[in-house]
Amino acid sequence: MKALTTIVAGAVLVMSLFTAPSASAQRLTPEEMQAQFRQLEDPSPDKRIEAVEALGRRGWQLRRDIAPRLQRLLREDPDWRVRASSGRAIGRLSVRTAVPDLVAALRDPQVEVRVVAAAALWRLPDAAAVPGLVELLNDRVAAARQWGALALGVVRDRRATQPLLRVLADPEGAVRMDVIRSLGRVGDPSALDPLKDFARNASNAMDERLEAVNSIASLDSPDKVNVLVQLLSDSEERIRVRAVRALGQVGDALAIPPLRRVRQSERSEEARNAVDEAIEAIQQRAAEQRAGGAAPSPAPN
Repeated sequence: MKALTTIVAGAVLVMSLFTAPSASAQRLTPEEMQAQFRQLEDPSPDKRIEAVEALGRRGWQLRRDIAPRLQRLLREDPDWRVRASSGRAIGRLSVRTAVPDLVAALRDPQVEVRVVAAAALWRLPDAAAVPGLVELLNDRVAAARQWGALALGVVRDRRATQPLLRVLADPEGAVRMDVIRSLGRVGDPSALDPLKDFARNASNAMDERLEAVNSIASLDSPDKVNVLVQLLSDSEERIRVRAVRALGQVGDALAIPPLRRVRQSERSEEARNAVDEAIEAIQQRAAEQRAGGAAPSPAPN
């Protein structure tokens, strides 16, 4: 329960990072910016936070002038709330020059700052952040591990694959789910067998197993179609249907015969309809490839 509360709290903390500024929010004038800069020096943390929020929400046009002030606060302010607010503002302003400071903030002693830094890096994907985000996967707080996994997914650097695979056994479901999604985004073929095993394991949560099937379909591996065909024989109908739909998205003509065999054995109308739709999608894709001059897939036996 405590871990779940921490994840929820972390989500609330960074939610405003992904919220676009209100259309009615007035842009800061240079004079107003200078006034906010002066307030950043106020001895009251609440006053400094107020100034940081104003700069983050209204300072898009002046972000190059604002960024160095926010970066200094993220690095040096003694109040963690000011550091977290500065990280949020940096993410909101998409200040790419702040990536090194955000990476350093992944080691902040306060978890809220670590979470905000990872969330900002989610918006500013950079290969330089990979080692710090990988380290965050070992954080004692689930929300930090979750945001580390999310940010690694958008960087799409294959150095993250093995560390992410190790977190497939994380005790928190929310963390595991985002690890699975990020493995699909990274696309590394070396994740194929671990994801297949995860999808087949009946002791895993069903929503996570289904997401593993989706991630298998996203991998950059020619063998993923064979794995999806293997999943057509899973004992759980929901896994079979998800594999069918995935084959409709990424399968070729060689997937059609096993799909037809599955259709003959499926009892539910949903499963049979899914097979029909998948076969139609594969055939349509093949027709488009032929029309475009692409090499056709081998014809099914």
